[in-house]
Amino acid sequence: MADNEIKKPEGGGKKSSLLAMLAVIVVLIIIAGAGWGLYLTKSSTTTSTAQTENEVTSLAYSHWQAIGVENVSQTASQYTSSSVLYWNVIGSKLNGTYSNTSSIEATWASFFAHDPIDYYSVYNYKISVSGNYANVTADLWYIVLINQSAKTNLSSGFKYINGSKSVNSTVGTLIMPYLLQYQKVGGTWELMSDWWGLPGAQQGHVYPGIIEQFANLKTGSSSSSGSSGGGGGYY
Repeated sequence: MADNEIKKPEGGGKKSSLLAMLAVIVVLIIIAGAGWGLYLTKSSTTTSTAQTENEVTSLAYSHWQAIGVENVSQTASQYTSSSVLYWNVIGSKLNGTYSNTSSIEATWASFFAHDPIDYYSVYNYKISVSGNYANVTADLWYIVLINQSAKTNLSSGFKYINGSKSVNSTVGTLIMPYLLQYQKVGGTWELMSDWWGLPGAQQGHVYPGIIEQFANLKTGSSSSSGSSGGGGGYY
């Protein structure tokens, strides 16, 4: 063997290849583990958000349904001592801020007595959740009876509302931009702020008669029917 010839240790090439393969496998396992962890985190977060949205959505629609059937106790059931009701409707005698449950109940009772609701529908529903806070926005449309005779004329099982002059003289369409603000307290979502109409240009507005979205409305449709109470001018 020549002086400058270097003999490689036997098996050295195989060991190096084996070590290299093991290193690659270890790296792949680490990457795979990290990816699985990220997937689990993302999946868990997505599930949690969807569950929260479902819970809050159920509360919001339950609240609107209680209003739609003019049930004071059910309407007030989500309020706590920290809840605030903001009433913002053009021309309403009830406009103002109500920050205790007794005054909130009295406000709804006054509204139901003067403007019984026959139908309502929910449009443009949106929900956003951030930590322990959730905002729900929607446009609610109501058909309200605006005098005593309307109770007799419209509560006897009518099938269609067609916008005729006689119908338009007894009802109004209340368009209500709505905001509900919930907060999670002790594991329970509580209604903190109830905006019956928003300030400024987004106040609730009553239009005489029945406007386009309610034309040809049938009983038993996707809109909900309320009861028919007393009468009076719009409140």
